[in-house]
Amino acid sequence: MTDVSGALKNPGSSFAFSEALEFEPCEIMGDVLRFEDAALSGLLFGAEETVSIDAELNVTVRAHCARCLEEVACPMRVQVKADFSRAPGEDEYPIAGHLIDAGKAAFDELLTQLPMRFLCKEDCLGLCPVCGSNRNKSLCTCLEGAVRPNPFSALNVLLHDQNNKEV
Repeated sequence: MTDVSGALKNPGSSFAFSEALEFEPCEIMGDVLRFEDAALSGLLFGAEETVSIDAELNVTVRAHCARCLEEVACPMRVQVKADFSRAPGEDEYPIAGHLIDAGKAAFDELLTQLPMRFLCKEDCLGLCPVCGSNRNKSLCTCLEGAVRPNPFSALNVLLHDQNNKEV
């Protein structure tokens, strides 16, 4: 929680703030994300019964690579702009006494900035669909020269059937 009493008492003034944050792990699209070394720093702006923050969140997100399932550490830098009010509207967060939960606003913004999938590296080779080995660590020969099973391979017969004129 961030103390905003100075910003509330001095409308029009800005105040620097910084705080270390802790976010609970959460499951997103089947992967449990963990958040480490979260720090929020920026400026508070007071205006009568409201406070605005313009800050930057630095955090390391730990997830699993979408291709090879290895753990990935993804450092992120997210801009956070949020408004807080004693009588919060739809797009505002509440002020409780003289405290705001800047961490809640930062986490909400972080969730909108997460990548759709995490990769250990852009050219990750993933797992072998036959033996399951991580192809980044060891090369397997499971698929060399082999035709991969395909549920639609039976339709291939129709393309090569000379008697079937409708294809």
